[in-house]
Amino acid sequence: VLLDHSTLTNGIHHLAIRTGIRAGSRVLASTSVNFDVSVFETFTALCHGATLDLAQDILELAERDTWTGSVISTVPSAFAELLDQITRTTRVDTLVFAGEALPSALVQRAREAFPGVRIVNAYGQTESFYATTFTTDGTRSGVGSAPIGTPLPGMRAYVLGPWLRPVPAGVVGELYVGGELARGYLGQPALTAERFVADPYGPPGSRMYRTGDVARWNDDGHLEYAGRTDT
Repeated sequence: VLLDHSTLTNGIHHLAIRTGIRAGSRVLASTSVNFDVSVFETFTALCHGATLDLAQDILELAERDTWTGSVISTVPSAFAELLDQITRTTRVDTLVFAGEALPSALVQRAREAFPGVRIVNAYGQTESFYATTFTTDGTRSGVGSAPIGTPLPGMRAYVLGPWLRPVPAGVVGELYVGGELARGYLGQPALTAERFVADPYGPPGSRMYRTGDVARWNDDGHLEYAGRTDT
């Protein structure tokens, strides 16, 4: 996937605002560099004067006597297994979840374990570098999955049905994202043309990316993940 610097800097800048990363913050970097989440962890921290705490993986937290910091980024399933082991030894300001649907029950468990914690549900693909993000503070806990939110500044999101027509709120459709997108796939023009299509709702000449995800807009104006088109 070919990404422009502008795509990365747009995401890094606005994700820092959403997650509270700033000079003096301490960010746990536990994601393999083979995954784009590591770009968020590493460059969002370093570009804003924060300290980067390197870990083999998120499970390393259970082996440490204590950990106090600003941001932990992880996938929900791994954190669900880890949570009970680190409740008494870990202090954290913000939890960022990505890569999987975030169960509302896990949001509730995390709030009980870390009172006052900010919980961010980040959604995106390498092709869009986190198209949307949503702070779940204040959302209902315990039922279904947390919303994936609204687009970051510089990004757009559409839930479309047949003939690329927007569907009403509450109706599922395929999720497309526009704005600061990747250029495409290196050496694969046919695949690029298939996944990156003309954006009829954006500025002239703009493109949107077919995520292959199914979503709906809820009554609060936030996106809810509803599955994949290929399952």
